[in-house]
Amino acid sequence: MGGLAGILHFDDDPPDLDALAAASAALAHRGPDGDGTFVEGPIALAHRRRELVPTRSRQPLVADDVVVLLDGWIYDHLKVALAAGDARTDLTDVEALALAWRRWGTSLTQYVDGDFAAALWDRRSQELHLVRDRLGVRPLYWSRQGDRFAFASELPALLKVPWVGRSLSGPALSEYLAFRVVHAPRTLIRGVQQVEAAHWLRYRRDGVSTRAYWHVPYAPAGTTAPSSKDAIEGLHSGLLNAVRRRLASGAPAALYLSGGLGSTAIAAAAAELGEALPSWTVGFADDDNPETPFAGRVARLLGLEHNEVVVGSAELADAFDDTVHALGHPIGSPASILQLLLARQVQPHARLVLSGDGGEELFGGRMLDAATRGLRRTSAVRRLPRAMRGPAAHMLTGHGPVDAMHLYGLALELGGSRLFDTEERRALLTDADQVRPWVRHEVLVRFYEDLDTDPVNAVLHAFLCSWLRERALPQADRTAAAAGLDIRFPLMDRGVVEAAASLPGSFKIRRRGGALRTRWPLRALLNGVIPATLVNRPKRGLPAPLDSWLAGPGRLFLEDRAKRLQDRTTLFRPDAVRTLVHRVGKVQGAGLQCWSLFILDAWLQALDVSTTDQ
Repeated sequence: MGGLAGILHFDDDPPDLDALAAASAALAHRGPDGDGTFVEGPIALAHRRRELVPTRSRQPLVADDVVVLLDGWIYDHLKVALAAGDARTDLTDVEALALAWRRWGTSLTQYVDGDFAAALWDRRSQELHLVRDRLGVRPLYWSRQGDRFAFASELPALLKVPWVGRSLSGPALSEYLAFRVVHAPRTLIRGVQQVEAAHWLRYRRDGVSTRAYWHVPYAPAGTTAPSSKDAIEGLHSGLLNAVRRRLASGAPAALYLSGGLGSTAIAAAAAELGEALPSWTVGFADDDNPETPFAGRVARLLGLEHNEVVVGSAELADAFDDTVHALGHPIGSPASILQLLLARQVQPHARLVLSGDGGEELFGGRMLDAATRGLRRTSAVRRLPRAMRGPAAHMLTGHGPVDAMHLYGLALELGGSRLFDTEERRALLTDADQVRPWVRHEVLVRFYEDLDTDPVNAVLHAFLCSWLRERALPQADRTAAAAGLDIRFPLMDRGVVEAAASLPGSFKIRRRGGALRTRWPLRALLNGVIPATLVNRPKRGLPAPLDSWLAGPGRLFLEDRAKRLQDRTTLFRPDAVRTLVHRVGKVQGAGLQCWSLFILDAWLQALDVSTTDQ
């Protein structure tokens, strides 16, 4: 892991080195083990380094033709170097990346795999290139003003550059209120963008250009399901390789173990490789239905040293501001506090941690419950004579006919979280122009268009692009980095993702006794590894201080944050905020709505973001 920052001026003023130093200092938590800078002509670059094991790697890597900065890791980097023409066995991954640049240029992403964000300055052509990994595990923000360009791994670091604005983006605000997140390339700051996952950005004197270099290769519509034996064997092999690659450094490692299918499969794969990783899980002291016993049972079955962290009300309230700071950009997820507190407990015992994020988005989860019911109704409508389809569709599904079945999820606006609907935003916002009634469709249409796959995979893709890339992965990366941990996601390995995507949606779900069983490939993978009662139990995920906590032990926290929200911002109607607080504990979801507003408000204040001219 590490942190990147850079300032490039194509005007007559040299880059602001004080601003670069401030940006680098703001990234010290991502790279506390060393720092380096490069200044030449119009560009100034800074890197922060986190070492998992002692290494001779120093950055920026400066060569005659290119300067390279890397946050993250290139997996199997010696194979990359060999393919690029260098057979040395003592090369670092950043050296392998430089070799790949010389050999393939901007096509190097065909040969490079890993969890990374990288910056490459071509000293001869005077071009800056920024690139993010396929799933966007590592962050990268940028801004441009005229002939000036700046970038940084995290948003607070980028805002250290004086000319980067601090005004709230009104359109992005409505997106956050609809989804709990803002989707790349957008951010909540006007004029600041993110490099998108699986994208390459180039900046030169004539402007900025971006392009996608990879798309998730889903099984085309109508694909015949493979044999179960071949598919599960392929998945097993891919997961073993993914875990092996992420543990290759030999650094002390641990595992976030929820007791769910994803983290259990990773724990089993690591044990099969001879790596019985110590496992850690987090519980909430006031949780009436704790998950921690399931994690403990899985750990005992696999022979793991297990650790349980129990978080109480006072700790949640005390860690709120630290969590806002760690995230850097708002994510309306209460589980982020628990992840930060868990990471702090793990850090003294490990340098890196494996996480099971991604199982639902790859293999199906609770998001398919309503989708599959609607799909059966939509399929029935499509069998009717065309003249009858419109009225029948509205009666049975609540929307009009769907011409292409993979667009069924878009018709229902499935993908990511639902926070405030249109009428709730209208009641909440003081500025009617920020309501944006069609914001969900406008965001989601990109995730459905140009897909050639079945409707189940299309829905999963929308959740991967929204819930996973913009909520789960950033939340885990930022909280781990703030605590001094490097976090890795074996299920996000390219081989695992592509193997999962190659399976038709019908292969990922099963009906047993009238009940829908999602994530069937992961269940099959664990058959015989853990008891069926654990394999087939419902998934809950991390506990979260939602309505029951805010209405009970966290009531003082709720009232204090609500008062701050009403006193400090004119974005929201005070009467709407009061009504929302009154509903907590009485109306499902009101606690999550309050929490997301509190996260946003605390972030606006911490970064001194202007809300007066959206």
